[in-house]
Amino acid sequence: MAVLNVVLHMDDPDDRRLGIGLTNLENLIRAAGGPAHVNAHFVVNGPGVLLFRELAADFAERLFGLAEAGVHFVACQNALRAKGMDVSELPLGMKTVPAGILELVRLQQEEGCAYIKP
Repeated sequence: MAVLNVVLHMDDPDDRRLGIGLTNLENLIRAAGGPAHVNAHFVVNGPGVLLFRELAADFAERLFGLAEAGVHFVACQNALRAKGMDVSELPLGMKTVPAGILELVRLQQEEGCAYIKP
């Protein structure tokens, strides 16, 4: 099986949707035959960054496990600034990009990622 390229987009501070997104990724990796078959990105922008200010322990554990499996978690620096957040408030394993919208477009156009919005 070819490597599947996917980007999940979170811009809503709804923890239920975050749970759905993490489950989507876990199920995709399992169904595809493991992390070697999936190139996954999770882009957070807008009010969605607020979810990561005080991430619940179960979500943090799942995020860390997915990051260990190769999922790239990124938060928009513009959104962090707009919400008065510092990079240090993000969970371990999450990086930043200057503009989440640009990253979404880049991943779809340059890396051929399928766009998923949980």
